[in-house]
Amino acid sequence: MRKVPVWALQPGMKTGRAVYDDKGMMLLNTQVIIKSKYIQNLKMLGVSSIYVEDKIIPDVSIEDVILDETRLKAQTMVRDILENIEKQPQKALPRVLFAKSSCSDTVDSIVDQLLRNKNLVINLSDIRTSDGYTFSHSVNVAVLAVTAGISLKYSRYKLKELALGALLHDLGKVRIPKVILNKKSRLTPEEYAEIKKHPRLGYETVRTQDFIHSASCMTVHQHHERINGKGYPEGLKDGQIHPFARIAAVVDVYDALVADRPYRKAMPPHKALEILESGGDEYDMDVLYNFMQHVAAYPIGNIVGLSSGEVGVVVHNTVGFPWRPKVRVLAFKEGTEIVKPYEVDLMEKIDVVVDRLYEDSEMEKIMVLQ
Repeated sequence: MRKVPVWALQPGMKTGRAVYDDKGMMLLNTQVIIKSKYIQNLKMLGVSSIYVEDKIIPDVSIEDVILDETRLKAQTMVRDILENIEKQPQKALPRVLFAKSSCSDTVDSIVDQLLRNKNLVINLSDIRTSDGYTFSHSVNVAVLAVTAGISLKYSRYKLKELALGALLHDLGKVRIPKVILNKKSRLTPEEYAEIKKHPRLGYETVRTQDFIHSASCMTVHQHHERINGKGYPEGLKDGQIHPFARIAAVVDVYDALVADRPYRKAMPPHKALEILESGGDEYDMDVLYNFMQHVAAYPIGNIVGLSSGEVGVVVHNTVGFPWRPKVRVLAFKEGTEIVKPYEVDLMEKIDVVVDRLYEDSEMEKIMVLQ
């Protein structure tokens, strides 16, 4: 199974995972033969990519770290809360009637499922429609934040507080004009000033809910603060920033980088990790290190080139070794020689590294060789 951009889909391919819209309605079930009209409908709905079955690695599946049911339930909860706020008068402080039981059940499911995962590596990227970005992003940030929290040895109680704050971190954006949020060109200074209001607007909302702990509220308020003091809304530094917000800062940026946005295409995970590493004075390096232990730089299904001259598809990643996947070799970079597939584990071949990620168009050529 591998992730394929919608533009690269061909009739006759078979879905590897179900595809849902932003309201949780199933667009395509798993194991469905793709038709031309399905491709057109996916494009119309703003779906950028889906997972398909792959003849090269039919024996390898890519599992989400939480259940589809849990992800959809969480997205629905976030959407309902945002829509509730949106309906209220713009100038009034939103009085959101959070369903305490729904919030608690949702974070319980996320935390428990992640704690049960014995090889907690993020290989799967969530499929989002353009309209459902905010809901999907909120859930992803919660999942990634809890993953980092587990690596940091947080208690289950702290993980739940972290998950709730991360789920609600972007509530304030519902008060920002959509024309600014979805703008494809560079923001003006005035528009950026509007964007920078959203952490405080979100905080003013969640702090009115007496069952939401102050630590969760701080996650909402401070997730754009930076260790070097160059963040917003308060320009806090280092120890002034709550530990949960330090986690949210890292995972919020990571998930935004690996998603398609109105103003740019999604980055591959290894590029997103490189960008985070290069911003060392912005982020808590302990948080960043622990988070990276659980993110595959080259997720399962990626076709990569190795410094040894081999070309293959990633079939496994291990916690703690984000840059050292196991690769099923298919061919060599020079020429078109096809080899009988064999596996190279870069955790054992320490003198070999991934030195290239093949683009989707190049993947098709390699697949034809097989």
